Amino acid sequence: MSEQREQGPATRTISRAIAILQAFDATRLDLGVTDLSQLTDLDKSTVYRLLSALQQGGLIERDSQSAKYHLGFGLVRLAGLALQHLDLPRIARSYLRELAESSKETVNLSILTEDDKIINIDGITSPRRVRNVGWIGREMPPHAVSGGKVMLAYMSEERLNEILARGLERSTGRTTTDPAVLGQQLAQIRQEGYAIAEEELEEGLSAVAAPIFNLESQVQAAISVSGPSFRLPRERLIELGIATKQIADRISYQMGHIGLDQESPR
Repeated sequence: MSEQREQGPATRTISRAIAILQAFDATRLDLGVTDLSQLTDLDKSTVYRLLSALQQGGLIERDSQSAKYHLGFGLVRLAGLALQHLDLPRIARSYLRELAESSKETVNLSILTEDDKIINIDGITSPRRVRNVGWIGREMPPHAVSGGKVMLAYMSEERLNEILARGLERSTGRTTTDPAVLGQQLAQIRQEGYAIAEEELEEGLSAVAAPIFNLESQVQAAISVSGPSFRLPRERLIELGIATKQIADRISYQMGHIGLDQESPR
């Protein structure tokens, strides 16, 4: 039995669409239906049908004069997003170090996983750390950490409601578990541009975080500063919040994001 027959209809359609996209290369920038039929070993009607679907998605474009097809801008956008994800730790590293040196506290770069957990993917440990805690790779509830609150503040209402519907687990006596209170906090985060969490994940640990935006103006990650609460009273957290936001804005600019009233950060 051939591989084509082993595949289901949907998988077979996707495989054929991929074959069409991969038929283009540096020597074949523009191809007609006949060209693609020969290169993919698909009949012309199938090629035309798939080209129409790819064209609707912006992945293929048709030249009205030559009637030939070429790769569309939609692929450029997707490639840019993929490169951003790969480049984020590399781009952010020097900024993490700069913020760690100026704050003398631990700085982390975190993202939101598909199952709605916050995970740190890079970090600079404070030389003044009280205890050795391995934060890289550790999953944390978003409502209990500053980086997670940043993610919640800027995510879609639909996804936020799904998280709230599952309930907000309590980690300490100061963890925000009331959706209404959390909603007020998220509104304040959007207004001020940074989030504060005081002993909500662990007693004695406080942090502040700011969002990193990508070229689609979506929050891709968060950068946070954390340390023992006796070194980070509310006044110090506000100071660090402003500094963290400035660093986050500079990383966002490097990731291709320019706000409506934002010029190149200095």
